[in-house]
Amino acid sequence: MRTIWPSGHSMHGMRKSLEDIRTEIAQVNAEAEWLCDELTDEQLAWRPAPNCWSIAENLSHLNLTTQVFLPVVDRAMEEGRRDNLLGEGPFELGIGGRIFVWYVEPPPKLRLPAPKLIRPVLQGPAVEALPQFLRSQELLFQRVDLAEGLDCSRIKFRSPLSAMVKMNLISFFAVGTGHQRRHLAQAAGVKTRISGRIEGGRTNRPGLRNGTYAE
Repeated sequence: MRTIWPSGHSMHGMRKSLEDIRTEIAQVNAEAEWLCDELTDEQLAWRPAPNCWSIAENLSHLNLTTQVFLPVVDRAMEEGRRDNLLGEGPFELGIGGRIFVWYVEPPPKLRLPAPKLIRPVLQGPAVEALPQFLRSQELLFQRVDLAEGLDCSRIKFRSPLSAMVKMNLISFFAVGTGHQRRHLAQAAGVKTRISGRIEGGRTNRPGLRNGTYAE
């Protein structure tokens, strides 16, 4: 096993296609389903420490993040079509996008409290966190499809979490999947605490394992 970047991922001249993003979302979904497999409601809601999120809370945080960003993304894409900002990928993230991706990817480089808007709030039983997350992923897939034909490097918007942060559309998608990998790695650590060390690892399964990607 060794840590690798997802497809097209490099800190120098990072470029992403929409197909790269689709692949990463699918990998995240598969990992989230594995994390929740055979766990009870109590286990999914269990926190290893008062200041650590449960598996369900990590998924809730990711769900809320998507909900907060999508209206802003929709407006940006509408404006991009209106302004005829058209293009084909792969797209350049730019310096800011590369820095954000580096920051959100596991393992954490710096731990900061989550903004209030996206702090996890379980909406029903903990077992509902996975289907809620997967529904938000479907919405994300839809936006990737809607972005086809748009110049995802030139379409930009301000973050709904901070007016000081501006990003282009491809950076939003790339940072989003990196942020998801970060929290699934955190959730994997919680699962390890719940289940004990998983004997033999997860060989022959692509995706995250203990916060890294495995070949």
